[in-house]
Amino acid sequence: MIQIGSPRVRGVLEHLERAQFFLDLAKKEKDLKSAYRFMLAAVYSCRALADLMLEAAEKQEIKRLTDPNPKKNRAVFESEILTKLPYYDLLERIRIHDFHRFGLVPPDPKFKVTMLGGPMKLTAKKGVAAISATGQGPKVSTTGGSHVQFQRPLLTEDSKFFDDDSAKFVKLEEVLAAFLGKATDVVSEFEKLVA
Repeated sequence: MIQIGSPRVRGVLEHLERAQFFLDLAKKEKDLKSAYRFMLAAVYSCRALADLMLEAAEKQEIKRLTDPNPKKNRAVFESEILTKLPYYDLLERIRIHDFHRFGLVPPDPKFKVTMLGGPMKLTAKKGVAAISATGQGPKVSTTGGSHVQFQRPLLTEDSKFFDDDSAKFVKLEEVLAAFLGKATDVVSEFEKLVA
């Protein structure tokens, strides 16, 4: 019987190739809306390749992760790849907001649009809780015992996304290029680790 390797590794490699394919299509596309949609398709494959690797850790398919608690294995591996993959958290928030929350619409050059997506919970206790979207990211103002609780917020300004880690707005093409630029090495390491 011929062994053709781990199905999960093959899936990770496919998503890596697919993400690059969509980014390449976006770069060649002259229509801005179509280019944006190709980049969003690349986001899904970037997150899929990361999620498949995390699933391998959880299923104890990574040789050195042997904790009986699958969630601990996943958390350990995620903390490792998180530092190696630029914009890891931002890509997750983009995918979640596009797929689960409200859908991301291609920017229209005729309009300037700023949007802060939640959910977020504002609790005012003998004071005020307020959120504003600024050029430096979301700003929270509270007084008294008030507080604001975010759940993976996404701040967009036209075709740029606010990255909490770098505290600046970045274009989706830059996010994808940086992520994919490092993903090849991370996937190569993953291939060697899978049982």
